[in-house]
Amino acid sequence: MKMNGRISFRKRLALPASVLMAVVANEAFGADASTYYVAQVPAYESQASAEASPEAAQSASTAAQYAQQIPEQTFAPCCPEYVQPCCADAFQINGYVNGGYFGNTLGADSNVINTNSDRGGALNAAFVSLSKGAVTNGCGVDWGGGVDFMFGEDSRLFRVERGLDEDWATGHNRNGVPTYGFAMPQAYGALAINNWTFTAGHFFSPFGYESGRADKRFFYSRGLAYDALPSTLTGGLLTFSGIENLSATVGLVNGINQGFNDDAGGSLFAGNFVLTPSNQLSFTYTVGAGDVVDDGTNKVYGCIHSWIVEVKPDDRWTFATAAVYEDVNTVGAGGISEAIIGQHIYYKTSDCWKVGTRLEWGRLKPAGGDLTKDFEITLGANWSPAGSQNLTIRPEFRYDSCNVEKYAKNGDKKAQICLGVDAVATF
Repeated sequence: MKMNGRISFRKRLALPASVLMAVVANEAFGADASTYYVAQVPAYESQASAEASPEAAQSASTAAQYAQQIPEQTFAPCCPEYVQPCCADAFQINGYVNGGYFGNTLGADSNVINTNSDRGGALNAAFVSLSKGAVTNGCGVDWGGGVDFMFGEDSRLFRVERGLDEDWATGHNRNGVPTYGFAMPQAYGALAINNWTFTAGHFFSPFGYESGRADKRFFYSRGLAYDALPSTLTGGLLTFSGIENLSATVGLVNGINQGFNDDAGGSLFAGNFVLTPSNQLSFTYTVGAGDVVDDGTNKVYGCIHSWIVEVKPDDRWTFATAAVYEDVNTVGAGGISEAIIGQHIYYKTSDCWKVGTRLEWGRLKPAGGDLTKDFEITLGANWSPAGSQNLTIRPEFRYDSCNVEKYAKNGDKKAQICLGVDAVATF
Protein backbone atom coordinates (compact mmCIF):
# COMPACT_ATOMS: atom_id res chain seq x y z
CA MET A 1 0.00 0.00 0.00
CA LYS A 2 3.01 2.27 0.44
CA MET A 3 5.78 3.07 -2.02
CA ASN A 4 8.98 4.78 -0.78
CA GLY A 5 7.21 5.91 2.38
CA ARG A 6 4.36 7.59 0.46
CA ILE A 7 0.78 6.39 0.13
CA SER A 8 0.10 5.93 -3.57
CA PHE A 9 -3.47 4.83 -4.20
CA ARG A 10 -4.64 7.16 -6.95
CA LYS A 11 -2.21 5.85 -9.53
CA ARG A 12 -3.65 2.35 -9.16
CA LEU A 13 -7.32 2.98 -8.42
CA ALA A 14 -9.67 5.78 -9.35
CA LEU A 15 -11.11 6.14 -5.85
CA PRO A 16 -13.47 8.97 -4.92
CA ALA A 17 -11.95 11.69 -2.73
CA SER A 18 -13.78 10.78 0.48
CA VAL A 19 -12.90 7.09 0.10
CA LEU A 20 -9.29 8.00 -0.51
CA MET A 21 -9.36 10.12 2.63
CA ALA A 22 -10.73 7.13 4.57
CA VAL A 23 -7.82 5.02 3.35
CA VAL A 24 -5.28 7.71 4.17
CA ALA A 25 -6.88 8.40 7.55
CA ASN A 26 -6.77 4.74 8.48
CA GLU A 27 -3.13 4.44 7.44
CA ALA A 28 -2.10 7.59 9.30
CA PHE A 29 -4.39 7.77 12.31
CA GLY A 30 -6.16 4.41 12.66
CA ALA A 31 -9.68 3.15 12.19
CA ASP A 32 -11.19 5.76 14.51
CA ALA A 33 -10.41 8.47 12.00
CA SER A 34 -11.13 6.53 8.82
CA THR A 35 -14.72 5.65 9.72
CA TYR A 36 -15.58 9.33 9.73
CA TYR A 37 -15.14 9.35 5.97
CA VAL A 38 -16.42 5.86 5.16
CA ALA A 39 -20.00 7.05 5.64
CA GLN A 40 -19.67 8.43 2.11
CA VAL A 41 -18.90 5.03 0.55
CA PRO A 42 -22.48 3.68 -0.09
CA ALA A 43 -23.41 6.80 -2.03
CA TYR A 44 -20.44 6.39 -4.35
CA GLU A 45 -21.22 2.71 -4.82
CA SER A 46 -24.74 3.56 -6.04
CA GLN A 47 -23.41 6.32 -8.28
CA ALA A 48 -20.86 3.97 -9.82
CA SER A 49 -23.53 1.35 -10.54
CA ALA A 50 -25.71 3.93 -12.24
CA GLU A 51 -22.86 5.13 -14.44
CA ALA A 52 -22.14 1.50 -15.38
CA SER A 53 -18.56 2.32 -16.34
CA PRO A 54 -15.91 -0.33 -15.68
CA GLU A 55 -13.60 2.11 -13.87
CA ALA A 56 -16.38 3.46 -11.67
CA ALA A 57 -17.59 -0.04 -10.87
CA GLN A 58 -14.06 -1.07 -9.92
CA SER A 59 -13.73 2.00 -7.66
CA ALA A 60 -17.06 1.31 -5.98
CA SER A 61 -16.26 -2.35 -5.44
CA THR A 62 -12.85 -1.56 -3.96
CA ALA A 63 -14.35 1.11 -1.72
CA ALA A 64 -17.05 -1.23 -0.47
CA GLN A 65 -14.52 -3.95 0.28
CA TYR A 66 -12.33 -1.51 2.16
CA ALA A 67 -15.29 -0.19 4.16
CA GLN A 68 -16.10 -3.72 5.33
CA GLN A 69 -12.54 -4.12 6.68
CA ILE A 70 -12.83 -1.05 8.91
CA PRO A 71 -14.42 -1.69 12.32
CA GLU A 72 -17.39 0.45 13.22
CA GLN A 73 -16.59 3.36 15.52
CA THR A 74 -18.70 6.08 17.01
CA PHE A 75 -16.37 9.06 17.05
CA ALA A 76 -14.83 11.23 14.36
CA PRO A 77 -11.24 12.42 13.86
CA CYS A 78 -9.94 15.27 15.96
CA CYS A 79 -11.33 18.61 14.87
CA PRO A 80 -12.40 21.87 16.61
CA GLU A 81 -15.97 20.68 17.19
CA TYR A 82 -14.96 17.22 18.37
CA VAL A 83 -14.13 16.42 21.99
CA GLN A 84 -12.24 13.23 22.77
CA PRO A 85 -13.51 10.85 25.44
CA CYS A 86 -12.14 11.91 28.81
CA CYS A 87 -9.82 9.95 31.06
CA ALA A 88 -8.26 7.74 28.38
CA ASP A 89 -5.22 6.85 30.47
CA ALA A 90 -4.99 5.55 34.02
CA PHE A 91 -2.94 6.42 37.07
CA GLN A 92 0.56 5.03 37.12
CA ILE A 93 2.90 4.25 40.00
CA ASN A 94 6.63 4.66 39.67
CA GLY A 95 9.57 5.59 41.83
CA TYR A 96 13.05 4.67 42.96
CA VAL A 97 15.26 3.75 45.89
CA ASN A 98 18.59 5.58 46.12
CA GLY A 99 21.44 5.15 48.58
CA GLY A 100 25.20 5.40 48.66
CA TYR A 101 28.39 6.77 50.16
CA PHE A 102 29.73 10.30 49.73
CA GLY A 103 32.73 11.58 51.66
CA ASN A 104 35.43 14.23 51.48
CA THR A 105 39.16 14.08 52.14
CA LEU A 106 38.99 16.66 54.94
CA GLY A 107 36.89 14.59 57.34
CA ALA A 108 34.26 17.28 57.67
CA ASP A 109 30.92 16.47 59.28
CA SER A 110 29.17 17.89 56.24
CA ASN A 111 30.22 17.77 52.60
CA VAL A 112 28.51 21.11 51.90
CA ILE A 113 27.28 19.86 48.54
CA ASN A 114 25.54 16.59 49.49
CA THR A 115 22.98 15.61 52.09
CA ASN A 116 25.09 12.65 53.31
CA SER A 117 27.09 12.68 56.52
CA ASP A 118 30.78 12.37 55.83
CA ARG A 119 32.35 8.88 55.79
CA GLY A 120 29.00 7.20 56.10
CA GLY A 121 26.44 5.53 53.91
CA ALA A 122 22.96 6.94 53.57
CA LEU A 123 19.52 6.10 52.32
CA ASN A 124 19.05 9.18 50.22
CA ALA A 125 15.52 8.47 49.09
CA ALA A 126 12.75 5.92 48.91
CA PHE A 127 10.52 7.77 46.46
CA VAL A 128 7.01 6.84 45.26
CA SER A 129 4.97 8.77 42.69
CA LEU A 130 1.31 8.26 41.75
CA SER A 131 0.35 10.28 38.68
CA LYS A 132 -1.91 10.55 35.66
CA GLY A 133 -1.14 12.79 32.71
CA ALA A 134 -3.64 15.25 31.27
CA VAL A 135 -3.11 14.53 27.57
CA THR A 136 -5.23 15.73 24.65
CA ASN A 137 -2.68 15.83 21.80
CA GLY A 138 -4.04 19.26 20.96
CA CYS A 139 -7.72 18.37 20.88
CA GLY A 140 -10.24 17.33 23.52
CA VAL A 141 -10.52 17.39 27.28
CA ASP A 142 -8.63 15.36 29.87
CA TRP A 143 -7.65 15.64 33.50
CA GLY A 144 -4.72 14.42 35.54
CA GLY A 145 -2.75 14.94 38.68
CA GLY A 146 -0.18 13.43 40.96
CA VAL A 147 1.16 13.04 44.45
CA ASP A 148 4.68 12.06 45.56
CA PHE A 149 5.93 10.74 48.89
CA MET A 150 9.50 10.08 49.96
CA PHE A 151 11.67 9.17 52.92
CA GLY A 152 15.42 9.67 53.32
CA GLU A 153 18.16 12.23 53.74
CA ASP A 154 17.20 13.95 50.47
CA SER A 155 13.81 14.84 51.97
CA ARG A 156 15.49 18.04 53.14
CA LEU A 157 15.73 19.11 49.52
CA PHE A 158 11.98 18.97 49.02
CA ARG A 159 10.37 19.89 52.34
CA VAL A 160 8.86 23.35 52.25
CA GLU A 161 10.00 26.11 54.56
CA ARG A 162 6.50 26.74 55.93
CA GLY A 163 3.36 24.62 55.89
CA LEU A 164 2.61 21.25 54.28
CA ASP A 165 5.51 18.85 55.12
CA GLU A 166 7.58 21.41 57.07
CA ASP A 167 7.56 19.29 60.26
CA TRP A 168 7.95 15.86 58.67
CA ALA A 169 11.59 15.46 59.72
CA THR A 170 12.50 12.63 62.06
CA GLY A 171 15.50 11.44 64.17
CA HIS A 172 19.20 11.04 63.39
CA ASN A 173 20.02 14.66 64.11
CA ARG A 174 23.41 16.03 63.12
CA ASN A 175 24.45 19.36 64.63
CA GLY A 176 20.83 19.98 65.56
CA VAL A 177 19.59 19.36 62.00
CA PRO A 178 17.45 16.25 61.33
CA THR A 179 19.10 14.15 58.65
CA TYR A 180 16.22 11.80 57.83
CA GLY A 181 12.58 12.56 57.29
CA PHE A 182 9.53 12.40 55.07
CA ALA A 183 8.50 14.83 52.34
CA MET A 184 5.69 15.32 49.84
CA PRO A 185 7.38 17.00 46.84
CA GLN A 186 4.21 17.11 44.74
CA ALA A 187 0.45 17.20 45.24
CA TYR A 188 -1.30 18.73 42.24
CA GLY A 189 -4.16 18.46 39.79
CA ALA A 190 -4.28 19.28 36.06
CA LEU A 191 -6.99 20.02 33.49
CA ALA A 192 -6.23 20.02 29.76
CA ILE A 193 -8.53 21.50 27.10
CA ASN A 194 -7.22 21.29 23.54
CA ASN A 195 -3.81 23.01 23.63
CA TRP A 196 -4.19 24.50 27.11
CA THR A 197 -3.27 22.84 30.40
CA PHE A 198 -3.92 24.32 33.84
CA THR A 199 -1.95 22.88 36.78
CA ALA A 200 -2.68 23.80 40.39
CA GLY A 201 -1.17 22.63 43.65
CA HIS A 202 2.35 21.83 44.85
CA PHE A 203 4.84 20.72 42.19
CA PHE A 204 8.48 20.57 41.12
CA SER A 205 10.06 23.84 40.09
CA PRO A 206 10.76 24.23 36.33
CA PHE A 207 14.01 26.10 37.10
CA GLY A 208 17.39 24.62 36.26
CA TYR A 209 18.84 21.73 34.28
CA GLU A 210 19.36 19.07 36.95
CA SER A 211 16.45 17.34 38.63
CA GLY A 212 16.11 16.81 42.35
CA ARG A 213 15.03 13.23 41.66
CA ALA A 214 18.05 10.94 41.72
CA ASP A 215 16.69 8.78 38.89
CA LYS A 216 16.47 11.79 36.57
CA ARG A 217 19.97 13.23 36.87
CA PHE A 218 23.36 11.84 35.89
CA PHE A 219 25.44 12.53 39.00
CA TYR A 220 25.05 11.48 42.61
CA SER A 221 25.86 14.98 43.88
CA ARG A 222 23.94 18.11 42.99
CA GLY A 223 25.50 21.03 41.16
CA LEU A 224 25.92 24.60 42.36
CA ALA A 225 22.97 25.75 40.25
CA TYR A 226 20.54 23.27 41.80
CA ASP A 227 21.17 24.52 45.34
CA ALA A 228 20.74 28.12 44.18
CA LEU A 229 17.29 27.55 42.67
CA PRO A 230 13.87 26.73 44.17
CA SER A 231 13.12 23.00 44.27
CA THR A 232 9.31 23.27 44.53
CA LEU A 233 6.56 25.79 43.89
CA THR A 234 2.95 26.06 45.09
CA GLY A 235 0.28 27.81 43.04
CA GLY A 236 -1.14 27.68 39.52
CA LEU A 237 0.43 27.42 36.06
CA LEU A 238 -1.19 27.73 32.63
CA THR A 239 0.62 26.10 29.68
CA PHE A 240 -0.06 26.61 25.95
CA SER A 241 1.32 24.08 23.47
CA GLY A 242 -0.58 24.95 20.31
CA ILE A 243 2.47 26.14 18.35
CA GLU A 244 4.66 23.49 16.79
CA ASN A 245 7.98 22.99 18.64
CA LEU A 246 7.08 25.60 21.28
CA SER A 247 5.38 25.56 24.67
CA ALA A 248 4.85 28.54 26.97
CA THR A 249 3.82 28.66 30.64
CA VAL A 250 2.74 31.51 32.91
CA GLY A 251 1.46 31.41 36.45
CA LEU A 252 1.33 32.78 39.97
CA VAL A 253 2.92 30.92 42.87
CA ASN A 254 3.29 31.35 46.61
CA GLY A 255 6.95 32.38 46.66
CA ILE A 256 9.54 29.59 46.51
CA ASN A 257 9.76 26.38 48.54
CA GLN A 258 6.52 27.20 50.37
CA GLY A 259 3.39 25.18 51.13
CA PHE A 260 -0.27 26.08 50.77
CA ASN A 261 -0.17 28.56 53.64
CA ASP A 262 -0.78 32.20 52.74
CA ASP A 263 1.38 33.84 55.40
CA ALA A 264 4.86 33.28 53.97
CA GLY A 265 5.36 33.14 50.23
CA GLY A 266 3.82 36.26 48.82
CA SER A 267 3.02 36.50 45.11
CA LEU A 268 5.65 35.42 42.60
CA PHE A 269 5.12 35.45 38.83
CA ALA A 270 6.53 32.36 37.13
CA GLY A 271 7.07 32.03 33.39
CA ASN A 272 8.67 29.41 31.19
CA PHE A 273 9.03 28.64 27.50
CA VAL A 274 10.64 25.71 25.74
CA LEU A 275 11.69 25.88 22.09
CA THR A 276 12.62 22.63 20.32
CA PRO A 277 13.36 23.43 16.66
CA SER A 278 14.61 19.86 16.14
CA ASN A 279 15.17 16.61 17.97
CA GLN A 280 18.81 17.62 18.38
CA LEU A 281 18.34 21.11 19.86
CA SER A 282 16.26 22.67 22.64
CA PHE A 283 16.26 26.02 24.42
CA THR A 284 14.53 26.70 27.76
CA TYR A 285 14.08 29.98 29.61
CA THR A 286 12.42 30.27 33.04
CA VAL A 287 11.83 33.41 35.08
CA GLY A 288 10.41 34.23 38.49
CA ALA A 289 9.67 37.79 39.60
CA GLY A 290 8.01 39.20 42.71
CA ASP A 291 7.93 38.17 46.36
CA VAL A 292 10.26 35.29 47.12
CA VAL A 293 9.34 35.28 50.82
CA ASP A 294 6.89 37.50 52.68
CA ASP A 295 5.94 36.25 56.14
CA GLY A 296 5.12 39.62 57.67
CA THR A 297 8.57 39.88 59.26
CA ASN A 298 10.96 39.21 56.38
CA LYS A 299 10.15 40.37 52.89
CA VAL A 300 12.43 39.16 50.11
CA TYR A 301 11.68 40.17 46.55
CA GLY A 302 13.49 40.13 43.22
CA CYS A 303 14.05 38.11 40.04
CA ILE A 304 15.34 34.62 39.26
CA HIS A 305 16.40 33.63 35.73
CA SER A 306 17.38 30.26 34.27
CA TRP A 307 18.63 29.52 30.74
CA ILE A 308 19.32 26.09 29.23
CA VAL A 309 20.63 25.14 25.80
CA GLU A 310 20.82 21.40 25.12
CA VAL A 311 22.32 19.79 22.02
CA LYS A 312 22.10 16.09 21.16
CA PRO A 313 23.88 15.57 17.82
CA ASP A 314 23.24 11.81 17.96
CA ASP A 315 22.04 9.13 20.37
CA ARG A 316 25.41 9.04 22.17
CA TRP A 317 26.38 12.67 22.90
CA THR A 318 24.60 15.26 25.04
CA PHE A 319 25.89 18.81 25.51
CA ALA A 320 24.11 21.27 27.77
CA THR A 321 24.94 24.80 28.89
CA ALA A 322 22.92 26.05 31.87
CA ALA A 323 23.03 29.52 33.41
CA VAL A 324 21.39 31.05 36.48
CA TYR A 325 21.11 34.65 37.61
CA GLU A 326 19.41 35.86 40.79
CA ASP A 327 18.97 39.38 42.09
CA VAL A 328 16.95 39.50 45.30
CA ASN A 329 16.55 42.10 48.03
CA THR A 330 15.60 41.78 51.69
CA VAL A 331 13.76 44.79 53.05
CA GLY A 332 16.03 46.50 55.53
CA ALA A 333 19.03 44.28 54.78
CA GLY A 334 20.05 44.99 51.18
CA GLY A 335 20.38 42.89 48.08
CA ILE A 336 22.11 39.68 47.00
CA SER A 337 23.12 38.81 43.46
CA GLU A 338 24.31 35.42 42.24
CA ALA A 339 25.34 34.13 38.84
CA ILE A 340 26.22 30.53 37.93
CA ILE A 341 27.08 29.01 34.56
CA GLY A 342 27.63 25.32 33.97
CA GLN A 343 28.63 22.97 31.19
CA HIS A 344 27.39 19.36 31.07
CA ILE A 345 28.85 16.76 28.69
CA TYR A 346 27.61 13.15 28.59
CA TYR A 347 28.62 10.29 26.32
CA LYS A 348 27.02 6.85 25.99
CA THR A 349 29.83 4.39 25.33
CA SER A 350 27.59 1.31 25.25
CA ASP A 351 24.23 0.03 26.41
CA CYS A 352 25.78 -0.49 29.86
CA TRP A 353 28.06 2.53 30.30
CA LYS A 354 27.75 6.31 30.18
CA VAL A 355 30.43 8.81 31.20
CA GLY A 356 30.03 12.49 31.95
CA THR A 357 31.49 15.69 33.31
CA ARG A 358 30.01 18.81 34.88
CA LEU A 359 31.85 22.13 35.25
CA GLU A 360 30.35 25.12 37.06
CA TRP A 361 31.48 28.62 37.94
CA GLY A 362 29.59 30.75 40.44
CA ARG A 363 29.76 34.31 41.78
CA LEU A 364 27.81 35.43 44.86
CA LYS A 365 27.72 39.04 46.11
CA PRO A 366 25.89 39.26 49.46
CA ALA A 367 24.66 42.53 50.91
CA GLY A 368 27.59 44.23 52.63
CA GLY A 369 29.80 41.16 52.16
CA ASP A 370 32.74 40.10 50.02
CA LEU A 371 32.38 38.61 46.57
CA THR A 372 32.45 34.80 46.68
CA LYS A 373 33.74 32.83 43.69
CA ASP A 374 33.02 29.10 43.46
CA PHE A 375 34.19 26.44 41.04
CA GLU A 376 33.42 22.75 40.82
CA ILE A 377 34.22 19.95 38.42
CA THR A 378 32.65 16.51 38.64
CA LEU A 379 33.67 13.41 36.70
CA GLY A 380 31.49 10.35 36.81
CA ALA A 381 30.01 7.29 35.17
CA ASN A 382 26.70 5.46 35.03
CA TRP A 383 26.82 1.67 34.83
CA SER A 384 23.76 -0.49 34.30
CA PRO A 385 24.39 -4.24 34.48
CA ALA A 386 23.73 -6.11 31.25
CA GLY A 387 20.08 -6.93 30.88
CA SER A 388 18.99 -4.49 33.60
CA GLN A 389 17.02 -1.35 32.85
CA ASN A 390 16.17 -0.62 36.47
CA LEU A 391 19.53 -0.48 38.24
CA THR A 392 22.25 2.15 37.84
CA ILE A 393 25.54 2.40 39.74
CA ARG A 394 27.06 5.93 39.77
CA PRO A 395 30.68 6.47 40.91
CA GLU A 396 31.98 10.05 40.87
CA PHE A 397 34.94 12.27 41.67
CA ARG A 398 34.36 15.91 42.57
CA TYR A 399 36.62 18.88 43.23
CA ASP A 400 35.34 22.15 44.75
CA SER A 401 37.21 25.39 45.36
CA CYS A 402 36.30 28.85 46.64
CA ASN A 403 38.14 32.13 47.16
CA VAL A 404 36.97 32.19 50.78
CA GLU A 405 37.36 29.54 53.49
CA LYS A 406 34.26 27.37 53.98
CA TYR A 407 35.27 23.71 53.83
CA ALA A 408 36.61 21.23 56.44
CA LYS A 409 35.46 20.77 60.04
CA ASN A 410 36.24 24.34 61.05
CA GLY A 411 35.39 25.88 57.70
CA ASP A 412 39.02 26.95 57.27
CA LYS A 413 39.80 25.41 53.87
CA LYS A 414 39.29 26.83 50.40
CA ALA A 415 39.06 23.53 48.52
CA GLN A 416 37.95 19.96 48.97
CA ILE A 417 37.93 16.65 47.09
CA CYS A 418 34.96 14.32 47.34
CA LEU A 419 34.46 10.72 46.28
CA GLY A 420 31.09 9.08 46.06
CA VAL A 421 29.22 6.08 44.73
CA ASP A 422 25.54 5.25 44.88
CA ALA A 423 22.93 2.96 43.39
CA VAL A 424 19.53 3.91 41.94
CA ALA A 425 16.91 1.18 41.57
CA THR A 426 13.77 2.26 39.71
CA PHE A 427 10.33 0.69 39.48
